Amino acid sequence: MIGILARFLPRLSPQEVRETAYLLSGKVGPSFSAPEFGMADKLIARAMAQAFGVPVERIDTMAVRSGDLGDVAERLAPARRGRLSIATVFTELSRIARISGAGSQRDKIDTLAELLRASEAVEAKYIVRTVSGRHRIGAAEMTFLHGLAKAFGGSKDEKPALEQAYNVLSDLGEVAFRVARGGLRSLKRIGPKPGIPVRMMLATRVEELDEVPRHIPGEMFVEYKYDGERAQVHKDARGTIRVFSRRLEDITHQYPEVIEHVRKALTARSAIIEGEVVAIDRKTGHLLPFQLLMQRKRKRDIAHYRAHVPVALFLFDALYLNGKSLLATPLVERKRLLARHFKSDRTAGIGTFVRTAEIAEAEEVFHEAIAHGAEGVVIKGASSPYQAGHRGWHWIKFKKEYRKELADTFDVVVVGAVFGKGSRAGTYGSLLVAAFDPPTNKYYSFTKIGAGFSDALLRSLPKKLKPYLIPQRDRLVETGMKMDVWFEPAVVLEISGADLTISPVHTVARTTLKRGGIALRFPRLLRIRDDKTAEQATTVREILAMYRQRTSAGRAAIPA
Repeated sequence: MIGILARFLPRLSPQEVRETAYLLSGKVGPSFSAPEFGMADKLIARAMAQAFGVPVERIDTMAVRSGDLGDVAERLAPARRGRLSIATVFTELSRIARISGAGSQRDKIDTLAELLRASEAVEAKYIVRTVSGRHRIGAAEMTFLHGLAKAFGGSKDEKPALEQAYNVLSDLGEVAFRVARGGLRSLKRIGPKPGIPVRMMLATRVEELDEVPRHIPGEMFVEYKYDGERAQVHKDARGTIRVFSRRLEDITHQYPEVIEHVRKALTARSAIIEGEVVAIDRKTGHLLPFQLLMQRKRKRDIAHYRAHVPVALFLFDALYLNGKSLLATPLVERKRLLARHFKSDRTAGIGTFVRTAEIAEAEEVFHEAIAHGAEGVVIKGASSPYQAGHRGWHWIKFKKEYRKELADTFDVVVVGAVFGKGSRAGTYGSLLVAAFDPPTNKYYSFTKIGAGFSDALLRSLPKKLKPYLIPQRDRLVETGMKMDVWFEPAVVLEISGADLTISPVHTVARTTLKRGGIALRFPRLLRIRDDKTAEQATTVREILAMYRQRTSAGRAAIPA
């Protein structure tokens, strides 16, 4: 795939390279601002019927047999010699996504039908898949960046510069456009800009606080780790305030009270600041669980849920202030600037932290955090930069679950499923989940989970996972397991388990350990993590480090 991209992209204009980047990701813009197509399968089927001159009932019947409207479009579209241009497809798909208001459904159907009439079979297949949200190309972001590096930098080894630019801009198309027009040198002066979310820096876990000094020697900040939704707050020079989630989604509408306070409390002319939105009991001040906060993830009834689920914003970082990037600025200075430019109150303020060089004091803060309803602590090097999009040792997280012998938690990605039987007939009996490995851009199977599901969640699984259903195992997934169905890596679950073991069929760290992959015994679902993307799942490296520590302490399970 990298080779195909490297040969193809130099043949395009810079604008076509930009549009190709979006189309390969199944969108018509960057993820933080691309409009949704807004066409359910029934509307797409009507457009296909109109384009190909067949009854919509026939399309419905074919779709039930195939399970893929794209395949149906490919079979119905007539063969043609001429092909659509990238610009035409992008323009028409953008038009569909932006149609709104009275009569919008009819206009969307007509526009899609006209595009399909001009398509040859394979084009129709992928146009339909794109509009339906089931793209299934597998050209993930890192694959595209590798191809871009090879195309315009001469080698895929140039990818780190492209990845850094992407982590700051969060816009694959913009990075591709700049490189195609001006080469790698065009990326040297890229910095954050209010209104464009920066991919968030992530922390690496440890199981014991004694490990911290090996990675963060000297002075550190020990911060409460709040059980909420990560939030990046942007204020531009015009005073417009927007809030973005960990997934780079615009969630401004969810937290109007936070916006109101930030508008009054943030004294900088322009800024990008970061923190955690947490559900809170206004009477006691106690922090409330993440599951309660998720009731705020709605576009309707905001006033109702604002009254019933009060929230507070706890800030911990500043990435940009008054026209200046702070990404390379040491954390100690970033925190000083944040406190200088933000006035705290009950709705929004600086999160609790302690500055220390003593691990014993860090443990005291950990126990205080737990007592106040936090998950644990995040420990950060006082001189550390903000590494957008990276998970490294500058930030280390330590949660209460890590103190329990058999209760580690993992964020894992659903990649397959087995059909349910008996009381679970009609849904899935168990799910195959995987860990992410950034160096290889692949997902390695970790365990098969069937416990911890409520009846309501079990019933909802087929609908929730349907958009990611694919006919065969995704090419980015490595496993020795056989599944009834496969999914694109997209849905993230938080799970716990009894212990880590070596498995002949699971593949986490298999190439490192040689004798098998690491697997989780007796896994149990804790919650669905809609706030995380697949690339933000627990990594293979984290699991391997955890396994090695348990092995050295004599706690690893007997190989299964």
